[in-house]
Amino acid sequence: MFAELKKPFSDIKMRPKSNAKGLTSDTSKSKFYSICEIRPYLFIAGCMDVSHKKIRELRITHIVDAANISETQRTPNVQYLEVNINDDEREDIKKHFIEAAAFIKKAKESGGKALVYCAAGISRSASICIIYLAIEENMTIKDAYIEIEKVRPIICPNLGFWRQMINYEIEKRGETSVNLLNGMRRPIFYD
Repeated sequence: MFAELKKPFSDIKMRPKSNAKGLTSDTSKSKFYSICEIRPYLFIAGCMDVSHKKIRELRITHIVDAANISETQRTPNVQYLEVNINDDEREDIKKHFIEAAAFIKKAKESGGKALVYCAAGISRSASICIIYLAIEENMTIKDAYIEIEKVRPIICPNLGFWRQMINYEIEKRGETSVNLLNGMRRPIFYD
């Protein structure tokens, strides 16, 4: 397992078989071992789910690499944006919000497709996708989170990333749609 982390684009034979959308056919594992479609042009994954073959099959043209793993293989003819941060509450992910959203928007506007991945497709990539939807589709971070969680139920941005997304939303909207309670790993949404 640890050796496989050094080569995130290698095909792993023990993975469930993929269907045409790049999602796995085994529903019990499909949200963890898959590339999940948020929009027809926007996908989220963990780096172990990504292979050159899947990138080509899905016609991915742009990749936001937030895995922070050195020596990752690159797929030819794909544009990359590296977001070099660790999944740590003290990391400043906010400084990447605008650049990552613009990069994904560029993929969409050029008729391409963007994939955002981190080590497990849970925290860093989820935060970037949430903020993209907030910036480009004017969604609240609550609604963006709920929408992404529908296709990838394992998402769980760390508390530091949540605080930064909340601060960003307050700066842009004057209020936040999410409140964090002490000791909680996920926000609680009130209607």
